[in-house]
Amino acid sequence: MSDGFAARVYAELAEELPEEDLGEDLGDFLERYEPGTGPGADAEADEEFLETVREAHHRIARGY
Repeated sequence: MSDGFAARVYAELAEELPEEDLGEDLGDFLERYEPGTGPGADAEADEEFLETVREAHHRIARGY
C-alpha cells in the first residue's frame, strides 16, 4: 500500500466526516468505538457512520 493512497483515503474521510476525530489508525478507532457516541442520534445514523469508516479502512487495507 502506498502512503499517498492512504493519505488520500483519510482526506476523503475527513471531508465526509469533518466533525470526527478518527485518529491515525482506523482499525483502532473501530475497535474502541462505542455505539451511540458518533454523529447522529439514532442507530441507523450510527451504523451509517460506522460503515463509512469501515469502507475507508478496507480501501486502505486493499490498496485501492
